[in-house]
Amino acid sequence: MASILSSPSSSTRSLSARQMPVMASVCKAVWHNRWLVLVASLWLQACAGVGYAFGSFSPLVKQELGYSQQQITILGIAKDLGASIGLMAGSLSGIIPVWCLVAVGALHNLIGYGWLWLIVTDRASVLPIWAVCILIFVGTNGETYFNTATLVTNVRNFPKSRGHVVGILKGFCGLCSAIFTQIYVTFFSPDEGAYLAIVAIGPAIVAFMVMLVIRPIRAKQRTEQTQSESWGFAFIYGDCGILAVYLMGVLILQDIMAVNYDLKLMIALILLVLVAVPLLTPLVAWVAREKMVTSRNDEIIQHITNVPVTMDKQYDRRLTEPLLRASEKSDIKDAHLNQEVHDPEKTGIGFTSSDLGNPQFGPESRAGSFSGSVGMSELEDEKPADIDLLSEREREGIIVQIRRRILHAAADGAVRVKRKRGPHRGEDFTLWQAILKADFWLLFFVLLCGAGTGMAAIDNMGQISESQGYPNSNVFVSMTSIFNFAGRLLGGYFSEMLARNYGLPRSWALGVAEGCMAAGDFLIAMGWPNTLYAGTLLVGMGYGAHWGIIPPIISELFGMKNFGMLYNFYTMATPAGVLFFSGFLAGYLYDVEAAKQHIGAFTTAGLQNSTHIFSYYHLRTSTNCTGAICFRSAFLVMMGVCIFGMILTTILSIRTQKVYKNLYYKMLFT
Repeated sequence: MASILSSPSSSTRSLSARQMPVMASVCKAVWHNRWLVLVASLWLQACAGVGYAFGSFSPLVKQELGYSQQQITILGIAKDLGASIGLMAGSLSGIIPVWCLVAVGALHNLIGYGWLWLIVTDRASVLPIWAVCILIFVGTNGETYFNTATLVTNVRNFPKSRGHVVGILKGFCGLCSAIFTQIYVTFFSPDEGAYLAIVAIGPAIVAFMVMLVIRPIRAKQRTEQTQSESWGFAFIYGDCGILAVYLMGVLILQDIMAVNYDLKLMIALILLVLVAVPLLTPLVAWVAREKMVTSRNDEIIQHITNVPVTMDKQYDRRLTEPLLRASEKSDIKDAHLNQEVHDPEKTGIGFTSSDLGNPQFGPESRAGSFSGSVGMSELEDEKPADIDLLSEREREGIIVQIRRRILHAAADGAVRVKRKRGPHRGEDFTLWQAILKADFWLLFFVLLCGAGTGMAAIDNMGQISESQGYPNSNVFVSMTSIFNFAGRLLGGYFSEMLARNYGLPRSWALGVAEGCMAAGDFLIAMGWPNTLYAGTLLVGMGYGAHWGIIPPIISELFGMKNFGMLYNFYTMATPAGVLFFSGFLAGYLYDVEAAKQHIGAFTTAGLQNSTHIFSYYHLRTSTNCTGAICFRSAFLVMMGVCIFGMILTTILSIRTQKVYKNLYYKMLFT
């Protein structure tokens, strides 16, 4: 009887003993899953865009420290410099582990913005403005460490999906301000100093939580595993879209009606759930991979059942092929070669867009460039001068013949066609080689016009909404963050469609983004009722689209070998643009308009005696400005700059049209 009673307990222990190895195996598999690393990186990136929150806490800094608009603009420039100068982070990434890189970024953020919070809340003595600039520079520079750690790690973990990885990570970075705003509104409003505390402490907490998870994962790239990546990224894209729409709906709801605490709490909980949903991505990818494995096994079984027929055909072909005449064999060889010439992936000639996300390293170390034995430069040199006057079909035939001749010469060991001096478009450039090219500076000034004016608008969004009489400036700052996120995704998607489907340069999409920003600047400048909402949408999406389009253009025109150095050089266009458009233009014109308003106030009041001279001088240098006139002149100038950027993108598109025809030759003509 005792043995009978004890049997359930013993069987339970036996079952638990058998389950322990299984659970350990599952935990190990999850820990070494690269999707888990990507999810942790998304959470870190969601806190890495603290620079986009500057417009929310800059009015508080201005009020508590008594700064003028020009001084606030100087702080914004220090913030932009901190977010753009990542040379130290890039250097340390090759020396210290990833978790150390994340920890250094967290300390930067905590020290810089933490000290600023102590000053603003009167917990520390006020520092000179140059010292406050250093604090903001250090605090914002922490995001360069976060960006370096997450981007480098995940690009290595997903070598064949680099575009998706970069787009999603940078997109979550753009949502940072909106997420912080919802947390502040739910738990800390109306304590304005608490928002700055969230900016200081929030990223550091998340960084210390995930820094051990973010690391390179070695994974074998099987076919079904690579194909299942599309399912995983599609799932994350869907969550990103839902998250952006949800945040936009919440902002509209909070702007049109009073929201009680219970509803605020529910909004915050749903937000946290949406941010946590990517944790299901490993499961989605596993299910997709299993389905593909099953489908592949079925195909193998079906193929095995047809082997006798296939073998008979091959055997029959071996019997009849020797009977062919030599001329027929030559024709077959040329036909086969002609077919391969149409396929750059088989011949190694040229470069297809798949190389951007699927680099293939062969004997010639061709990593998304034209550095192989046969490249686009030979094709360009051999083309007739009047080829553009021919019809599309005739041009295609001539290009096929040229490619065939080059391939025969390379196969026979012949001397290569004489090259022009330096690399051609699409080949690997060094920074010094690139800066000698007109295309390089055209793209740089396009980014200067677009990203420079866009960031200037984002930095001043809080002041713009206040000057035009909107009660809640945080709404517009958060809207800018959401539209920035949407612009990054849509810009990359539509530029890819232009390139792959039509062989058109991505810079045409860049011109559309500049046009959207010009329209948005005009609406903000006019200050008509409720046009600030539409202006914020256009400027935010146009600015974000630049960062979804510019990186692929850099890699396509100047190669992938020195992409990191070239990209970091281009990011310097943002602080350079902000320095002029926000520092020397918007800030100065704002203070001039403020002085005009208060000069009129003093004149009307008849305050002309000497006892009010000091008060007049103080108001002239530190007062606020009201009305759309405050930023009208600045935004009209920035509208003109964006139109000039559209002209530059048109020139760049015309210059690089042939490059994209060659890059996407297979998709257009086969």
